[in-house]
Amino acid sequence: MKKISLFMLVLCCFSILAACSTDPVKKDLVTYVNDGMLPLAQEEKTVTEKYTAATGNNYTDDETLYNTLKDDIIPEYSKYVDKVEAVKTETPEVRAVHETYIKAVNTQNEALIMMLDALEKQDMGLVSEGNTKLTEGRKLFRDFNEQVNALAKEHDVTLNKK
Repeated sequence: MKKISLFMLVLCCFSILAACSTDPVKKDLVTYVNDGMLPLAQEEKTVTEKYTAATGNNYTDDETLYNTLKDDIIPEYSKYVDKVEAVKTETPEVRAVHETYIKAVNTQNEALIMMLDALEKQDMGLVSEGNTKLTEGRKLFRDFNEQVNALAKEHDVTLNKK
């Protein structure tokens, strides 16, 4: 989850600058990042911080983690997934990139639900499967980041840190 947050922080730190253009992909990419994804970044960061506060070095006990997942993290992340899925794009190129992000957030959500189930059943096999799903999700987030950067480069969109 930390890597997800890192990606969203990077996304938050970027603004896309592009001159008015007749390139529909360029326009769509700018709109997608600035109007579609950046407004969602704080929500993702908040959920990720809650997960980090309950896991790893911050882990206290199974019951606390279970309740945090069940009552806070999973409901909030599920709402975040719904909002991500609702983001509209205009071009197939940007849509393909967004589909990678949708797959990433859904994979992360499945992992969180799997972790909750593992805690409920005290099943270490499910914990391992959940960790594998989290790893899959992180890879998809990296893929998404690479795709955004490649599309930006291809369509002469400059990513600038704020």
